[in-house]
Formats: sequence, structure tokens, C-alpha cells
Amino acid sequence: MFSRNYTNRLFGRTKGRSKKKINLKNYYEIADKYKFQNFNENTEYILDVGSGYGETSIFLANRFPDKVIISCEKYIDGNIILLKNIQNNKIKNIQLHNGNVYDILERINKKYFKLVWIFFPDPWPKNRHAKRRLVTSDFLVKLHKNLKENSEIYIATDSVIYVRFILNSIYKCKDYFLWVNQSEINLCIKDYFDIETKYYKKAINSQRKPSLFILRKL
Repeated sequence: MFSRNYTNRLFGRTKGRSKKKINLKNYYEIADKYKFQNFNENTEYILDVGSGYGETSIFLANRFPDKVIISCEKYIDGNIILLKNIQNNKIKNIQLHNGNVYDILERINKKYFKLVWIFFPDPWPKNRHAKRRLVTSDFLVKLHKNLKENSEIYIATDSVIYVRFILNSIYKCKDYFLWVNQSEINLCIKDYFDIETKYYKKAINSQRKPSLFILRKL
């Protein structure tokens, strides 16, 4: 069982604003079948942080069928859609953690992750909420301890404010990570992956260009 960590609390809603009622008992019964429990020494893992509506987890599961995807998302509405897609497509290599990513990171002291995806984390654009942002130098250093050699972190955002914040975090971690695509003029997701999540489409429709940062463990 994971213990709640209030020091590294994640902010924001766990359920959508829709008035449609969710049968939580039924949800947890299904979610428990795919619940992440423990690490296996002989398995390589990919960590999908804030998987939203599950598009990234499905994409990763199909792209890396030999690895286990840990889909880490506290947003119940999104997890419901992910679970439906897992069942409908008979996907076997996704495990769900309905909660805080720190729950996972703080219980391990070994290098389990070959890849980490963080697509469209909440930018918390107001200055007074900056401490709520996930991608900080401290977070990246914490991830570094659990990454296998030459593992990579992919971070996507469409927020100009968050881009600046991420750049500052990367600079502070220059002894831990190589910024792989630093010299490229366009840091566009579509240059690397043919995937369009709900948040990607929302950014494009609002004429915001999503940027992708690729970090490789040193």
C-alpha cells in the first residue's frame, strides 16, 4: 500500500466538473485489476506521469510491448477512459497508479525506469502557485536516481511560462542530464511522435505551439 505524502502533494481536481455521476465503487473494482503493486527486478518500466485521458499510456504500450507502462494519474475521469481503452484493446502491459507520482518514487531505491513521459503537466501559471509545478530541479534529480543508464525523460508543454520554468530547472540539473534537443530550432512533438492527445489538440486549437524537451541521464 502507498502512504499519502503531504510534503509532495499534488494539487488540482481528481474529478471533472461534469454533473454526470461516477460509480466510484465500480471504478475502483475495475482499477484494482490493473493497479500497480510492486516492481519486478526482471522488468523494464516506463513511467507516464500525468497521463490525462490515457492517450500517452496507450501509445507507449503499443510502441514498447516488451515494457510495462506505469500510468500515474489522479484524475478519475481520465482513468475511466484509459481503463475502457485497455479493456477494449486487450492491452496487457499497462499498470495504473491512481495518485501521486511521489508515492512511487519514494518507495524505491533502484533504477527501474527506461523512459519517463510527462506530457502537459498543469502549468500553474500564477506566480503564487509556482510551487505547485511538478517539473522542478528537485523532481528531476529525484527521477535521476531511479533511471537506468542512458534513460530519457520527455517533457511536453504548451505554456510559455512553464517553458521558462522548465529551462531554469534543466539548467540547474546540467550535471545530471544532457538536453538532447537543445540545438534544434523547433522543439515540436510532431517532429518525434505521431500522437495527438486531448491537451495537444486543445493547444493547437488555441494557436499555442507545444514544445518538447528531451533529457538523457548522464
